[in-house]
Amino acid sequence: MNVTSFVKPNDPILVKTAEPIPQDRITSSETKQIIEKMLDVAYGEQADREKPLLVGLAAPQIGISKRIILVDVVAQGKGKIGDLKVFINPEIAYRSEDVSEWYEGCFSTDRVCGIVSRPKIVRIKAFLRDGKQVEEEYSGYTARIFQHEIDHLNGKEFVSHITDDNKLHWVEEDEFPQYRNQEAWRNWPNKCPRPKWEQIKSVKD
Repeated sequence: MNVTSFVKPNDPILVKTAEPIPQDRITSSETKQIIEKMLDVAYGEQADREKPLLVGLAAPQIGISKRIILVDVVAQGKGKIGDLKVFINPEIAYRSEDVSEWYEGCFSTDRVCGIVSRPKIVRIKAFLRDGKQVEEEYSGYTARIFQHEIDHLNGKEFVSHITDDNKLHWVEEDEFPQYRNQEAWRNWPNKCPRPKWEQIKSVKD
């Protein structure tokens, strides 16, 4: 994956509300070009597009302030991937009151990860790339991906959901396999102090 495609954590586009795609422009060549650029990032330099290198992506993460996301709808947080779909102008029509905690990380937050509580079930309304409008229900890890990516469209990052600083972690790139394995993230010893996160967000080039 070409990580240089991602904007830096302090880019203003990450805290901006993305623009919706007008309904009569959903199948336009301009929208198709944005989608292809996002898919190129998601699959990297692989010759085929059977297994994406990430489970979710929002257009603002690569510098495009449009309401388009990619979500792998078969991902379950334990290695299974393979059905990355495009959703345009997605909205959450329903959130369950029942919530669960799981770790989250992001190419837009540097090495900062953390434990986030989110509704277990969501119902999504969106347009597909062919212009068809759908309303679909997702649960578990997939529901979490949708919420994470739609947050990006609303200028919000997962860190804003974490109020307990003990649940805000610093994870080096080579530590990610360990962090994910056997839920080591639940008791991760390396914390990310809130001021450190604020500095990452505020440093200017």
